[in-house]
Amino acid sequence: MATDSASASPQTPAAGEEHAFSCAIAATLIARVRNASGDDGVRRLLAEAGSRHSVDYLTDIGNWISMDDMLALWRAGEVVTCDPSFARHVGEDAVRVLGSSSTATTLRGLGSPEELMRRVGVASHRFSVASRLETVEARPGYAEILAYAEPGFVRERMHCDWTAGLLSQSTALFGLPPARVDHDACQTLGAPECRYRVTWELAAAADEADATQVAILRKQLDAMSERLQNVFETAADLIAAGSLDETLARITDRAAHQVRAPKHLLAVRPSAGSEQLLFHSGLGEDEARAIATRVLDPAAADLPEHWCVAAVRSHRSDYGRLVAIYQDGAQFFPQERELLELYGRYAATALDSATALREAGTLLELARQLAEAGTSQDVARRLAEAVPSVLDCDRVTIYVWDEEEQVNVRTAVNVTDGSDPLGPASAAQSRPEDVPQLARWLEHPDPEPYFIDIDTSAVRDPLQEVGVVASIAVPIATAQRFLGCLLVSVRRDATRLAPSPELRGRLLGVAAHAVTALENGRLVDHITSQARHDRLTGLANRLAFGEDLAARSQTARTERSPLALFYVDLDRFKPVNDEFGHEVGDELLQGAAGRLLRCVRADDRVARLGGDEFAIIVAGIADQHRLAEMASRIERAFDQPFSIQGQTLRVGASVGQAAWPADVSDPEELLRRADAAMYGNKHARQSGSAPRARRDDDD
Repeated sequence: MATDSASASPQTPAAGEEHAFSCAIAATLIARVRNASGDDGVRRLLAEAGSRHSVDYLTDIGNWISMDDMLALWRAGEVVTCDPSFARHVGEDAVRVLGSSSTATTLRGLGSPEELMRRVGVASHRFSVASRLETVEARPGYAEILAYAEPGFVRERMHCDWTAGLLSQSTALFGLPPARVDHDACQTLGAPECRYRVTWELAAAADEADATQVAILRKQLDAMSERLQNVFETAADLIAAGSLDETLARITDRAAHQVRAPKHLLAVRPSAGSEQLLFHSGLGEDEARAIATRVLDPAAADLPEHWCVAAVRSHRSDYGRLVAIYQDGAQFFPQERELLELYGRYAATALDSATALREAGTLLELARQLAEAGTSQDVARRLAEAVPSVLDCDRVTIYVWDEEEQVNVRTAVNVTDGSDPLGPASAAQSRPEDVPQLARWLEHPDPEPYFIDIDTSAVRDPLQEVGVVASIAVPIATAQRFLGCLLVSVRRDATRLAPSPELRGRLLGVAAHAVTALENGRLVDHITSQARHDRLTGLANRLAFGEDLAARSQTARTERSPLALFYVDLDRFKPVNDEFGHEVGDELLQGAAGRLLRCVRADDRVARLGGDEFAIIVAGIADQHRLAEMASRIERAFDQPFSIQGQTLRVGASVGQAAWPADVSDPEELLRRADAAMYGNKHARQSGSAPRARRDDDD
């Protein structure tokens, strides 16, 4: 990373050097050599290649190297491993080695192998700018891809082999077996382009598909954890001792690690009239200054499409721009733009802290606290705990906006003077129709603190019930979206929250840190929810069901409270799938899930275990007659037919039940016992003349 006053380090490629290949490839290559020949093999590799880079540089996937360097490593790898297909095998290793990286997460977010193949031209630039990939055709199970050398480069055999290996593993990102890649024409042999045909299996068995989905979600969660760790470490950079230059250089480095373009630039001016600061990689000083002049010009328009530009801006000032640059013709994914904007906000926060909050060490401690949070609930709790060290107050309440319910939910409370920790139930939720200021924030997110006039406020009653004499509401919001709010209150001496520039600055500083932390908390919430819910019906999946059953079994044993389980299997579901297709079958499963939910109480747990099998956990009912009635109610819920895509379909439900301690000696035996009971009931039902799934016109 170079600045105006610092030259490139020995390990940083000199200005003007080709940035042709990402070190993501070099890192994968070194991992393969190390696995085959150990550290001695890696030393031989670098010596054979004549590499001027260290292992640390080559394994940092945020770095780039020239085409000559990459070809030398591939050739040396062939020699060291005695593997004539070494380059292809390096391509095949990419998903395994980089499966939890931000690049893999971005590509996996496209949703399917065919969509990845459609966007392969954009995706390929994350690894190399030496060639251009184009999609001729992409459909489920098949894609045809063309590859050309970019101007100034030539296709080489090893590059072609690596490309084939990488394409073969594109399906592995989605949990499918490797694809078959046929290299029908090669530019190195005189063809006008390299032509690859990629074919893959469309689906696995149901159980394998479920396991695959869990594995993919775990990979996504691992990648999100890595990404959040990088983000939180950036927050820690704001706290670490060092100059503003050091902090901004670290933020730029982290942005370059997450958005892996060959060139990056942070150009900022801390205050009006101050010297411009430049931090960059992959650029010479003159090129960096020219780009900075262009992106900082207010009148500049039509910036190149291969430049991703994020504002370094806060409520205090527009400081400058953070830029990631690919070669001409390349594009960025939306997720990369979001990440760059996130680091732009971090740079703005660092500049805010340096210029307006230099003495507010306690505010920076808040960033440390938030950096340790995970879910949005964790963020709210840590925020509530940390705010009193930044602001003189007696009470902190954090509200988080629930998009689905359209309500602001009280999520965390911290009371410093020993009074009621929660307050009235009426303050647990706020709705925009009841609180005008909340409605205004939702329509126009505004970071400005709102000094509440308690005598006229819509929330006067709950505030007065806990003895509040002065209160300030601080929105936690981006320019586009309201995320929640922070309510800071005092129970004595209202002048402690009297408006002042210093108080406003501290409140805005708290909100700036809270925005980033809460946004990331919501990402963790989303990924965690995906990993625990069935993607078709939205019910708990087998993983969440098993954890919940274990937890409730422990509670039942400890408290000697009854626990029951119902196992539900749909009757005649397979004929529906066979006759009307999987799309109708999926809608039928969704309808069945809805009917089961209507049969149970709010705290009962309904889960889809797989296929057409469901389970329901019921706590606190010991009366066997009530449980039998519940089983009967579940069966009767399927008496009425389902109307799906113009078809009227009839299916039934076989229900097995088991209760602890009435039927089993250990609560963990409930599932096995209920499963056996269900199969007994199904057999009894099938011994009669149960009608098949049919249309109304079958009657």
